Amino acid sequence: MSPQPRPAVASTSRRVRRPRVPAPLAYLLGAVLLLTLTWAYVVPPWQAPDEDHHFAYVQTLGEGLGLPGDEDRPEQSTEQRLATSRSNAEQTAQVLTTELEWSEPAYRRWQRDDGALPPRARSDGGGVNPASTNPPLYYFVAWVPYQLARSGDVFDRLYLSRALSALFLLATVTFAWLLAGEVFGPRRPLQLAAAAVTGLEPMMTFISGSLNPDSMLYAVWALALWLGVRLLRRGLTAGRGIAFFAAIGVGTLVKATTLVMLPGALLVLAVGVVRRGRRGESRRAAVLSGVAALGALGALAGGWLVATRLLGRPALFQIGTTEGAVPPESPLRLLASYLWQFYLPKLPFQQEFTGFPPLPVYDFWIKQGWGAFGSLEVELPEPVYLLLAAVTAATLVAGVVALVRAGRAGRVDWAVPAFFAVVALGLLGGLHWTEYRLLVAVGGPFSQGRYLLPLVPLAGLAAAAGLTLVPGRLRSGVLAAGLAGLLAVQALSLAVVIGRFYA
Repeated sequence: MSPQPRPAVASTSRRVRRPRVPAPLAYLLGAVLLLTLTWAYVVPPWQAPDEDHHFAYVQTLGEGLGLPGDEDRPEQSTEQRLATSRSNAEQTAQVLTTELEWSEPAYRRWQRDDGALPPRARSDGGGVNPASTNPPLYYFVAWVPYQLARSGDVFDRLYLSRALSALFLLATVTFAWLLAGEVFGPRRPLQLAAAAVTGLEPMMTFISGSLNPDSMLYAVWALALWLGVRLLRRGLTAGRGIAFFAAIGVGTLVKATTLVMLPGALLVLAVGVVRRGRRGESRRAAVLSGVAALGALGALAGGWLVATRLLGRPALFQIGTTEGAVPPESPLRLLASYLWQFYLPKLPFQQEFTGFPPLPVYDFWIKQGWGAFGSLEVELPEPVYLLLAAVTAATLVAGVVALVRAGRAGRVDWAVPAFFAVVALGLLGGLHWTEYRLLVAVGGPFSQGRYLLPLVPLAGLAAAAGLTLVPGRLRSGVLAAGLAGLLAVQALSLAVVIGRFYA
């Protein structure tokens, strides 16, 4: 029998190609997920920055109490207070001489007492909470794992919520990969370098493995940085403008810190409008695209501001009252003195600030930025920090040198580094202004290294740019050495944490 002819459509059909994740990115995402989940389950309950407050926020939503802040109720539920008391979590935080309670009898007593609690023991919290000023988006997302683990105990709900936070770091790494692709083109070694720095930096995995809105904030900032560069490189359209400003709007619903991105975002929008007009396209269409983009931001960020006004809640983090504070006689001189002492050694005639280390840029940005775990009291050995400081400085210098060389060769769109610089300076300026106000009001430092972590994708770009200075035959070896170094710091960090809590 002769073979049957195939249908005519078969000869013209085409296979639909599905987008594939590049192998280096896939392997990196697997490693990051494994590491972050390890952090999530190695760090004891409520031994990450402000995690007790964030869990109380999630539980308030999860138990149908609305947003926290009721002045007539305690911050934490009876269930949470019992768990922190029996595990000695509250007394252990920030105190190296205090240990958690791990004994079998203590665990059995907690099980017995927790089992005897009435159902309302989960829902009698919801009071004034230091995290109350945070917008609710992250906590609504964390509501999902809280409900999935509802039949379990308080620790089940905490750990499953941590696991969800770990997934946000995968998004952050992916957006860092895409960001490097827009800056350098599809050059896999450079994309891998930028994404690896973002995903393997120890504090990124530590914070992302805890119940903390910062995990979502890192992802949104990386997304906004990528979309901003994408708009600059490919041109302004209504879709690109709306996507970019919507990402920033979403960021403001995670943390109001994202508002410091606005100057950089407006720069991107202005450049996009001007460039579209120069290409001979309708300036009116360009302006309408810009208006649509701003509308997306206004609908999200403005909506939250209106909601806080209607609910009588603060929309921004409050650093404390300035009532009774004595204004400095020379505010500009005090501000200049503070900024000098943050980055450079104190001069003999300058005022000394209480609670500040000798060189805050090193203690806050370097030490805490690379690795200060638990409630920031668990540190790496001092020689490791000195080495990491040298690596950080070398990376930034190499990135600048690579940028200058590329600029001289005419390969740099200067609007892109200008966007990065405005965003970075916006965050630094906001942090320094907040700390200065705190100095005037009540004294004492405000800075923590983790506040700079939204900029880690830019550090990844600097590392990738520095890699371009390495001769081609040596580039793979240098990249491999860098990856090995990051993994070594990860291993050391986990070892220090395990030694602190389990030795």
